[in-house]
Amino acid sequence: MQKPARQFNNEDGYFLIVSTMMLLALITIISVAASNTSRTEVKIAGNDLTYQRNLYLAEGAAMEAVDRIQNDVNPRELSFVVPGLKVIDDDSFLDHWDGEAQDTTFDATGKTRFVVGYEGTPPGFSLGIGQPKLHGFAIYGRTEKQGITTVKIGYRKAF
Repeated sequence: MQKPARQFNNEDGYFLIVSTMMLLALITIISVAASNTSRTEVKIAGNDLTYQRNLYLAEGAAMEAVDRIQNDVNPRELSFVVPGLKVIDDDSFLDHWDGEAQDTTFDATGKTRFVVGYEGTPPGFSLGIGQPKLHGFAIYGRTEKQGITTVKIGYRKAF
């Protein structure tokens, strides 16, 4: 009966148990850090997807306005053309985006729209009689899907 008691007092396996516990703690810390990093990367990828989608939707709305202006004989008379609109900022965007005009809506949800500002004849342009005059437009495309994205492009047409 002396022999079993003697084995419990033996410390030969102590280092193996302590090193295993330290290794498990280290692996736990590394796995938690990797989990947090992967969660952050997934959020970044989702935000990038939203940004790219919004940018392309707003740009598509602006290009739709360009197409409508290009195919019209007198684009100043179109319903979505606002004379003198050169800049849309935080104070003036509600005046131009909150309307219910269906002809400026680019998608089925109504959250992607466009508006065009007529800037007139560009400075320095010759006003020759009998020639078509060059007219400048500020075209805005805007989407409000998971954030607001606005794109502005300039466009000139001779008519």
